[in-house]
Amino acid sequence: ELARLSASAGFSVSSVRITGTDRLNPDRVYALTMAEEERPMTEVDLEVLREKIEEIEWVKEARVSLRLPDTLAVDIVERVPHAVLQKADRMVLIDKSGHELSTISGKNAEGMLRVSGPGVAKRMEDLELLFEATPAIEAQVKAVEWVGNRRWNFTFDSGQVLALPEGALRSVKAIEDFAKLDGHYRLIGGKVTSFDMRNPPRIYMREPGRAERFELKAGKP
Repeated sequence: ELARLSASAGFSVSSVRITGTDRLNPDRVYALTMAEEERPMTEVDLEVLREKIEEIEWVKEARVSLRLPDTLAVDIVERVPHAVLQKADRMVLIDKSGHELSTISGKNAEGMLRVSGPGVAKRMEDLELLFEATPAIEAQVKAVEWVGNRRWNFTFDSGQVLALPEGALRSVKAIEDFAKLDGHYRLIGGKVTSFDMRNPPRIYMREPGRAERFELKAGKP
């Protein structure tokens, strides 16, 4: 009876206001809210509607509310693309948590960080810890591979490859040591093609034209 009286008094949904969409097509949100049109305001289940909207891959958070007399307001917080996940048959945009957003072409993926390796999407938070420890290194990384479900390989814009050791703490320590050595020796962009830090604190390096590897000990040049 209350719903009927509310509707007869003009308190029913006749318009939808959506804010916060940038990359997300708002029509996808409108499609979910169409069922609420002409529904009495008192009968709109805001929680159920919010949950449905948050199932859209681009939606990180949604706030749904009623604006009297007749408006349903939806405020969207979008997920932010962070990297390109390289799969066997396609490339997919992901956010910092590894949540998949949408497929992307190779052309549109140019200049974005690329990540690969089985299970890498579930390791994005671990990767962020490495980047947070060395922002200057992050700025020069173009691709990351999660190897054997146990450790990381970084490929720099220069084409050089850095192999990090197993274990979260050991890999953070290793990349911090590498950043210090790079600051001193300018390793990135130099003649060395690969840096192997799988046996810390030593770093083994390969240089074209040299048959043997040579090494530095982190913190003891």
